[in-house]
Amino acid sequence: MIANENIIQHVKQKANWFIVIGVILIILGCLALGYQFIATVFSVYFIGSLLFIAGVIQVIHAFNLKGFGQTALWAIMGILYIFIGVMSFLQPLAVSSALTLLISLLLTISGFSQIFVAMSNRNLPRWGWVVFSGIINIILGFMLITGWPYDSIWVLGMFLGIDLIFQGFAYITIGLALKKPNA
Repeated sequence: MIANENIIQHVKQKANWFIVIGVILIILGCLALGYQFIATVFSVYFIGSLLFIAGVIQVIHAFNLKGFGQTALWAIMGILYIFIGVMSFLQPLAVSSALTLLISLLLTISGFSQIFVAMSNRNLPRWGWVVFSGIINIILGFMLITGWPYDSIWVLGMFLGIDLIFQGFAYITIGLALKKPNA
């Protein structure tokens, strides 16, 4: 119990940092919303970098598994990751289009899944909020699908901007709560 109190006191001392980081995230989110195309390309470059690194690691891993019997499959997966990573830098708009389509499908499937789960669990309190969330996801998914591929040049940047703004508000809220004497 004493360790938890020490951790809480240490975190309380960092309350101002939570607020500063929150403000920075909100500013970055607003910039991403203001420059959605640039933020979309940046997002594609970031994802491409991650895929490239993962692919290299997977290829190295594949050749370290001699005798495993599935070395070729591991190597092919790694090469595909590397290919998509490289394509992210050579054709960022095409990759953003593919990612936007994937996100629209995931949102739609997620929305229907949420509604199904909520309807199956109507005995839980506030189950209607899960239905509402599912409906919003379906609407967003259909909006992306109907605007695809043209909306692909700004959607990822918009999502990044919204995410950064909400993270910023969360950090600020935590920082302000930590400043309260009874927190």
